[in-house]
Formats: sequence, structure tokens, C-alpha cells
Amino acid sequence: MKHPRPNAPVADQQSDPPPRRPRFQFSLLGLMVLMFVASAAAAPGFYLLRGGKDLPDARLIGMLMMLAGPLLVMTVLSIFLSLMRGGSGR
Repeated sequence: MKHPRPNAPVADQQSDPPPRRPRFQFSLLGLMVLMFVASAAAAPGFYLLRGGKDLPDARLIGMLMMLAGPLLVMTVLSIFLSLMRGGSGR
């Protein structure tokens, strides 16, 4: 049986700390949620700033997205979490 460090004391060989994850590391799911939140936050601003002579209703769309967006996101998130729990009671 080979030891990783043959000259190290026995107590030191057994107390090696596990490798650490980097400080700022996102999982794929976390990155997807972050991108969704960033795009959902930027969309109303796009419609509010681009509303002009070409798109007269764009400001209205942006305002409605800004007002109803958080409620819609919370509703979808609540439904998703209740489905993930499998409908089990509290």
C-alpha cells in the first residue's frame, strides 16, 4: 500500500482537508436562474426606453411588465416548488 506522502507522519496523512470549491462557482441551474432573473429585469427597461414614435404601445408594455412581472415570477416559482415537492402536505 503506497502512501501519498511517504515521509509525512501518520497523523498528518489522515488529517488532509478535503479539496475546497472555488469561492464563486455557479452550478448550471444557478446560472440559468441568474440569467432568467437578469433578462426578466432588463426586458421592461428595454420596452420603456424604446417606446417612441415607432412603437407607441411599447411604454405601456414595459410598464405592465414592471408592475405584473414580480407577481408572475412569484406565482410561477410557487407552482414549480409545489410540483417539485410532489404535492405532499405541509
